[in-house]
Amino acid sequence: MSSIGWIDFSSTDRKRVHEVLALMKEPGTLDELGFGQLRDAYADTLFPGFSTIQTRARYFLAVPKIMRDWADWPDAKRRRQPLDEYLKIAENEFARMLKTNHDAAGLPPDGVIGHTVVEQGGVARRPSSTYWNGLRVFEIVRTQSSLAEFCRYWRRGGEVQQVVSSDEGSDDTGERFEAIVRRPPGAQGDWPAGLTLKLDVAEARFLRERFTTAQDLDDTVCAQLLSNNLAGRALSGGHTSFAAFSAWAARQLALSQPCRDNIAAAQRFSLAVEGAHIVFNRLIAEGIDDGDLRARCNERYADWRATTKLAGIFHPGADLEWLRVADASEARVKQRTIEFLEQWNALNQAHTPKQSGLDALVRTQAVGNKPERSLLIKLPRERADWYGMGALDYRWQTVRRMLEDIVEVLPC
Repeated sequence: MSSIGWIDFSSTDRKRVHEVLALMKEPGTLDELGFGQLRDAYADTLFPGFSTIQTRARYFLAVPKIMRDWADWPDAKRRRQPLDEYLKIAENEFARMLKTNHDAAGLPPDGVIGHTVVEQGGVARRPSSTYWNGLRVFEIVRTQSSLAEFCRYWRRGGEVQQVVSSDEGSDDTGERFEAIVRRPPGAQGDWPAGLTLKLDVAEARFLRERFTTAQDLDDTVCAQLLSNNLAGRALSGGHTSFAAFSAWAARQLALSQPCRDNIAAAQRFSLAVEGAHIVFNRLIAEGIDDGDLRARCNERYADWRATTKLAGIFHPGADLEWLRVADASEARVKQRTIEFLEQWNALNQAHTPKQSGLDALVRTQAVGNKPERSLLIKLPRERADWYGMGALDYRWQTVRRMLEDIVEVLPC
């Protein structure tokens, strides 16, 4: 049996590893062809602060409340139980309370982080880690530090000049913490009786304000939808997939031009590489002699060719357009992937691309991306409906869930 290990330098490193492991459990997300860096660069441009391992908006409020509860303790008590230790205990207690309240209210525990393991030692992937980047992006916690660094600073008594991202601060620990960690509505004192994942109006307003006014968010999707009262409409009308949302967003002139341009660019890249994943799956189908999968691939490929022709996806310089997001975000894309996109674009500009050329290109990229581990070398033993990625989602499903939490109590 094989296993995965890593050296855990910071909570940022931990978050990245957990996100990769979570993606490995979800169908359609394994990066078999090496497009993960570009996918993430587009996702960070469209939906900064969100990740696929987040569940519900409630945790953007719960984590800072837990931290503020700790800061409200007397100095001696904080020294006996530092912030990192307190978080571990308090987050497990929060998971237990939410599960109990959901059960009592007849609500499913879906979205309650750790509800399946709360009685077996606690939550492995805690909300403070999962939501930390978002708490920083939305300036709910005003720091550039990783969670581990943040906790270490406060274990030493809080070095305000290193932790605070503003000029605020004083000699009092509580006041200094107040300058760093915002207190969400209703976060003073005990948890409300019967608390569930559902927000109240004040909480929804707080999150809408954070999602729209934090620094450098003006042209992000979430900020634009909430600022222009389009969130409710974006959630209705069957815009479930990112492709459907993209088509709808292109017609919403209230959205800023940069926002619409970014959405369109992400969808064009998704369409461009979707065909490579179809070819990849057809090669697997041939390798394991799966006639049903081969037939599905042939049908999807024909539809994909028609769609990309109509949309003008492949043309001279298209590959450079797909890579612009990496230049803007300073994302590191492997040279192998850059060369693949150039050749993929060139081959697909033909009226009828030579299938053998596409097959060879995809096979070379897959094996080069995962030497000895590619599914084209280690053919899957169990059959599946699909292997690896398909159309890219860019965290849209996560953001939809967050927006639903807000719109449910605060139409916008």
